[in-house]
Amino acid sequence: MVPMEIYPSRYEMSVNLRDGTEVFLRPVKETDGPLLSELFKGLSTSSVRLRFLSLLQGLPEELVYQFTHVDYKKSFGLAALTDREDSGPIIGVARYAYDSERELPELAVVVRDDWHGKGLGSILLSRVIGIGRENGFSRFEAMIDSQNKTIMHIFKQIGVHYKICRMEQEAYVIEIQA
Repeated sequence: MVPMEIYPSRYEMSVNLRDGTEVFLRPVKETDGPLLSELFKGLSTSSVRLRFLSLLQGLPEELVYQFTHVDYKKSFGLAALTDREDSGPIIGVARYAYDSERELPELAVVVRDDWHGKGLGSILLSRVIGIGRENGFSRFEAMIDSQNKTIMHIFKQIGVHYKICRMEQEAYVIEIQA
């Protein structure tokens, strides 16, 4: 359990989306498990496949644990909520987690389907890459479904450089320069 005194409240902020809607960004907390499970339930089959590269029927407890038990340095999650209340809902999350085998943090993002097209994914990715940079990471890795053109567009839009390193199954493994 991460002591609350190291919870990085400096990353809490309100942002405006393209349509003017205000959302609240904050680091993921250990208590966010139920909110992340609800986020998962709000994803379409397509969004689940694009994010997890498979069709999960529910968010497994081991993933909930992994997503919520972060050290805010080598692993970090940034949640987007519709308001400042911890009761949620979480409408999107971007995260990275250091992979000691690959010696790079793996990067991922997901946004609830009814919030697509508003710029939330771009904001989350840009912020979490910046936080990773503050924590000493200059490169990230991501596994991207080969059909996911949207994420490639987002990377270009936020101005990060990436290269496709290899294919694994039907996914590109890309390296991102922070």
